[in-house]
Amino acid sequence: MSLDESLAAVVAEAVAPILAELRDLRATVEALRPPQFISVDEAAKRLDVSTQTITAMCKRGELVHRRAGRRLLVSAESIRPTDPATVARLAREARS
Repeated sequence: MSLDESLAAVVAEAVAPILAELRDLRATVEALRPPQFISVDEAAKRLDVSTQTITAMCKRGELVHRRAGRRLLVSAESIRPTDPATVARLAREARS
């Protein structure tokens, strides 16, 4: 084993507990983060469907949602496109 390999092994062993603690902290922060809600228009755009479809999905309980006055807001976490074409389109839009 060369000096570089020995040094890398020592550093990896020393850093491993810190990385594990960081993963635990990240999970804790994610659990404490309040849910993000988006408009019906944005949800429809992300799923490439009409706003009426989003409203119907909320009424059927398929999407997590809430009301803010007269506005209907949809949980961004409940919007998960599964169509590969939609995922690709959203990725392109995010990059631009």
